[in-house]
Amino acid sequence: MNKLLLCCVVVGGLVTGCTKKRVAECDEFVATIDKISKCEKLPAESRKSVADSGQTIKDALKMIDDAGGVGDAPKDLVDQLRDTCKTQNKAVVDQYTKLMPECMK
Repeated sequence: MNKLLLCCVVVGGLVTGCTKKRVAECDEFVATIDKISKCEKLPAESRKSVADSGQTIKDALKMIDDAGGVGDAPKDLVDQLRDTCKTQNKAVVDQYTKLMPECMK
């Protein structure tokens, strides 16, 4: 779960200075979080924690969208955001595939 929060901080920190374009890897990460947070096999407390982390990520991405997206942001910043979302998504998928594979179906 700490990795999810790290992504939230990174995404939140990248909000300023971004303009109009989405990062597919971050949208994919949000979709993974949504899937896990709805998994009935996961204890309610864990689902809430995942959902809360997901909401933080969604809020940060919405702020980026509201600022116009990432189209005019520096390439290295966008690449860092893309890599962070991709890495975090992989870590979460790997973790839940091992611990709760039924949540990843």
